Amino acid sequence: MAVRIENTFEVSETIGEVWALLSDPRNVVGCVPGAKIIETVDDRTFKGAISVKVGPSLTEYKGEVKIVRLEEQLHLLELDGRGQDVRGKGGASMKMTGSLEALDGGGTRVTAISEVNVVGMLAQFGGRMLTDVSGVIFKQFTERFQEKLKNPGAEIQGADKPIKGVRVVSKALGQSIRRALGGSDEPR
Repeated sequence: MAVRIENTFEVSETIGEVWALLSDPRNVVGCVPGAKIIETVDDRTFKGAISVKVGPSLTEYKGEVKIVRLEEQLHLLELDGRGQDVRGKGGASMKMTGSLEALDGGGTRVTAISEVNVVGMLAQFGGRMLTDVSGVIFKQFTERFQEKLKNPGAEIQGADKPIKGVRVVSKALGQSIRRALGGSDEPR
């Protein structure tokens, strides 16, 4: 099942400050809930893992991410990633383009467009639910990313903790229900 996901957020830091953080996956990985780099293959290829905890059960996905395109002048980053459930129950691939835009009056707009293809257990959720789940995870990412921008040398608290699957899915389900009832995606 293939899903296209587009997310945007704005920060007060300059485009140069944001690019310095975003263009190095070793800096960004701590902002992604449950993610870690296991091995640096070369300056553009990284092996990593992401952990998801659902109740007492912990699932880990291992894979590889490659920087396909990195254009500092355009503030453009393209990534290609693939991962497999270590138990062989599914996997995912992703192509992501990240771009930065300087805002009038200061600050930076960050846009990420992802094409995600999932198979196995993950595909059972359906496209809309996967989009909602990714939205919840992206929100956590942006909060951590902004924290890292403000304190570049600081470790992100809880960065090594697995994604809490039930919490993420229940937030996403709540968003889906609110939207179906004609309300906002944001909880009140």
